[in-house]
Formats: sequence, structure tokens, C-alpha cells
Amino acid sequence: MTETTRLPLFPLTQPLFPGTTLNLQIFEQRYLRMITECFKKEQPFGIVPILEGSEVGAVPRVYPWGVIAEIIDWSQLENGLLGIMIRGNQRFQLLNSEAEQDGLVTGMVRFCPPDEPLELDDSTADLLDLLMALAEGDPIAQQETSVAPQDANALGWQLARLLPIEPELRISLLELNDPGERLQQIRNWLITMSQS
Repeated sequence: MTETTRLPLFPLTQPLFPGTTLNLQIFEQRYLRMITECFKKEQPFGIVPILEGSEVGAVPRVYPWGVIAEIIDWSQLENGLLGIMIRGNQRFQLLNSEAEQDGLVTGMVRFCPPDEPLELDDSTADLLDLLMALAEGDPIAQQETSVAPQDANALGWQLARLLPIEPELRISLLELNDPGERLQQIRNWLITMSQS
């Protein structure tokens, strides 16, 4: 799919991957406006990983790949802030971006093809065991893996979220369209980690 569109963007230090969830606290005016407008227009927004800078204040430098965010729950938190839970959906490539007057970043994006399903087999049993072990220390991951993944996409994205690897390595998986290639890249990292 080569469809392009302009989206509001939310740069985050923690990347969002397809099928994974994040809880966010919204307090900056630009993002409150973005969430309000997305609700009204029934329009999605994109999450892009930060390469340089921070989530608050000046516009950061972002990675040119991201994920569409779907709001699956929201509430007013005890501290008065807006809390939202988002789930990653389709990947996209960021073609260009610009900041509006209040600092909200919008970008022209090209959607990536939907992930092709790839069933797991005996060769991925060790990666599935690793995922379940990593999920034990993360309440959100425990919920997401309460039913073990049956597809290489879900396994790869969950491992990308939980493995203790460099952020640049983690987010580089967003560029890969082949779920088998993603799992092989993860295996390569695990081999490197075991040798260090």
C-alpha cells in the first residue's frame, strides 16, 4: 500500500509497536488539542520514536518510521491529567514533518503494507519462552501475553518492546516488512548479547 496522508504526530522516547499497548498521561496543550481533534474527526494520530530531544518542550528530532495509535481507553487521572491507553496499529514511513504554532508536529506519512501472517512453529519455541519470561516483570505485557502469541508478528513486536536492547536497534525493526526477518534480527541480537 502506498497511500499517503498527513497525520498529527506524538513523539515518544518509548516506541509503540503494532499490537502493543502504552499508557500515556497527556498534559501539554498541544497534545490535549491533538487528542480532542482526533476524537472529533475520528482521525488517528501517529507515534514516532524520539532520536534526539525530549517529549516535553522543544520539537525533538524523530525517527522516520512510526505506528498509528488507536485510543482504546481514557480517563481523568487522580492528578487531574488525561490518561489514555493506546494500541499500536499500522506502521508508516514519515516522509516529512513540520511544527504548528503551538509545537504540535504533523507529518506526511506513507502507510506500510499490513503485516503478513506467519504462524509460529517449533523453531520459535525458545523465543516464545523468552517472551513469557520477560513479560513476568511487566504488568501490561502480562496482560497482552495472557494468551501466547500464535503469529510471528505478535511475537516479534512483543520481544522488541521488552528486550533490554539499545533504542536504535529496537526501533529499526519498524522498517522491516517481513516478520521472519524481524525474528532473525532479534535472534542475531540475542547471540551478540550472549557473547558479550
